[in-house]
Amino acid sequence: MKVKPLLPIFAVLFSYSASFAQNCPTLSEVQSILNRTLKTPFTAISVEPAESFSACQVKTAEGETFFLSLDKKFLIEGFLTEIPPLKISKEDYLKLKKNVLFSVGKGEEIIVITNPICNACRKNRKKLKSLAEKVKLAFVPAAFDREEEKAAVDAVCRKKDAQNFFEVQNPLLTCDTGKLKVWTVSDTLKKYGITGTPVFILPDRSVVIGILELSRKVQSLKAF
Repeated sequence: MKVKPLLPIFAVLFSYSASFAQNCPTLSEVQSILNRTLKTPFTAISVEPAESFSACQVKTAEGETFFLSLDKKFLIEGFLTEIPPLKISKEDYLKLKKNVLFSVGKGEEIIVITNPICNACRKNRKKLKSLAEKVKLAFVPAAFDREEEKAAVDAVCRKKDAQNFFEVQNPLLTCDTGKLKVWTVSDTLKKYGITGTPVFILPDRSVVIGILELSRKVQSLKAF
């Protein structure tokens, strides 16, 4: 990475990022940003606040280091790269809706992409429950590793609902319907560089990755 081209960029970041809290996105969200922004594939292995200026430092398994602006609009790679908004197609949106396992709440529908062993979801069940008092949450099981797949398929096979979705019941069940639904949803999301949960699809088909980011999008809701 060349230092000289970055100097004016640093100055810009100091000026417009000062008002942002030093709060970096999750590793899965950073991976999604890299996947949809860069032509060359990179695997994010760490993300942490940069010490010298208001941005997040992203290190990759390939040895490259990037800087992500705190508003997640720019990725610094020696020059500013604008990050495209993440929005799924109408066709894929309908595909996700067809694979809803259960719904809770009333009002505008937010699709929740998750699985029974999603740590962030399990830790924030109260927030999800509160949100369901304001909008309709439609849960769609997905998986991005072997253990998640087993748990997600089991949830479909057992026809789990809001009462027991995040409970793991051994031995885990497997069924063709469960495999097909989970594979279909997961493959659909991978097309958009999404490789982790939770993911939320808003009514306008825009994608929000992570419960913290969703809370920022719905600040008007008392749930958060």
